[in-house]
Amino acid sequence: MAKFVVMRKGGGGKVAINPDLVAYVRSAAGAFTDVFFDGQQVAVEGTFEEVVALLSLGDRRALQAPASQAEEVQRGLAFRRGA
Repeated sequence: MAKFVVMRKGGGGKVAINPDLVAYVRSAAGAFTDVFFDGQQVAVEGTFEEVVALLSLGDRRALQAPASQAEEVQRGLAFRRGA
C-alpha cells in the first residue's frame, strides 16, 4: 500500500505525495520547494530541509527491524529503495 505525505501546495490547497515516486527535490523562491515525480512538478510550502525531512520519514520506518519473527510475517514483505 502506498504511503502518502500531505503537504500544502504553493498556490493554495493540499497535495498528497508518494515519497517512493519522488525523482528529486529542488529549493525554489521564497519559502517553497519543488518536488518532481513521474514527469510532474509540484511547488509545496516549506524549506528544502523541511520537505526532504518529511519525505524521508517513511524510509526511517521501513528500516526499523521487526521486534519478532511473528511480527515480520504478520506485516508481510517490505520493499526498500537503494538497498
